[in-house]
Amino acid sequence: MSDLLWQRLCQAGLVDGEPPRTPHWSSRLLLGACGWLAALFLLIALHLALGETLLEARHALLLGTSLLLTARLLLAWQGEGDLVAQLVLALALTGDGWLLYGVLETGDLHSGQRWLMAALGALAIALLFNHWLLRLFHGFASALLLTLALACVGMQALAQPLLLCALLLLWYACDWRARHYALWESLQLGIALALLALALASPFGEGSLDPLGWFAPSRLPYWLTPLLSLPPLALLARRAIIPWPLILPLMGAAALIAHLGGAALLLLLGFHGGHRGLWSLGLLLLVASLGLYYYDLNLTLMHKSLLLGASGLALLAARQLLRRGRRA
Repeated sequence: MSDLLWQRLCQAGLVDGEPPRTPHWSSRLLLGACGWLAALFLLIALHLALGETLLEARHALLLGTSLLLTARLLLAWQGEGDLVAQLVLALALTGDGWLLYGVLETGDLHSGQRWLMAALGALAIALLFNHWLLRLFHGFASALLLTLALACVGMQALAQPLLLCALLLLWYACDWRARHYALWESLQLGIALALLALALASPFGEGSLDPLGWFAPSRLPYWLTPLLSLPPLALLARRAIIPWPLILPLMGAAALIAHLGGAALLLLLGFHGGHRGLWSLGLLLLVASLGLYYYDLNLTLMHKSLLLGASGLALLAARQLLRRGRRA
């Protein structure tokens, strides 16, 4: 938010005090939506202007690289101001679109090496651009592209554990390199969004309906994913000094319910660091994992109703225990 806008809001009596150092999450969301729209219109304009020339893969790759270089130079030359930030966002996202088109047209979609190189490229772009939204988008893209690379070799069951390890490493980096906190934060949110997207895209039980199985059949059983998600959760509990009597039941449930380990890790990271974005995404992932697990149970409606009632009683009992502990 510019100083002039803050002064006008102060004169109108809508705000007071000093302007915030970082914009509100709603402002960032609107900026991201505007950047996506601008990139979409720019993609359409370039396609209409250059026509069939861009349909060749090498031309698309060249144009995408040129747009990214232009955005990087513009950010280094005129990095201040909302207008410049939006222009950089639009140029970079448009370049990403043409690069992705070129990658899809130049090789086999079932090549794990190709998707891995694309994931490393997205991560490199996130590190090169000092732009919070671009880092978030490319962190999200890098996580999804890594998942596709693993799916091409039949190792899609390792995607969630690897992403959870990446989240934990970024959490450690927030302490080791605190001056780069904005970079670690944006990458964390991007990976958290990728975890939520993967949870919603992967059904429970029916492995044949898994979209990642379209690339190659999984060589690992699907029940292995929740078990491999437990070590990052245990490391976080040890580092954050969370009592084991509280974390062990959660780990037991995470071993049975897919994606619950990721939800628990996001919730603990968010609450431990006071990060609203992380624990909000963790809450969404928790609701998604429990909801999908509930609908996948081969139980009658009566048994499911009894299960819901028992869950409600357990939550009430946990609330009473927490209140007693707080009073003590």
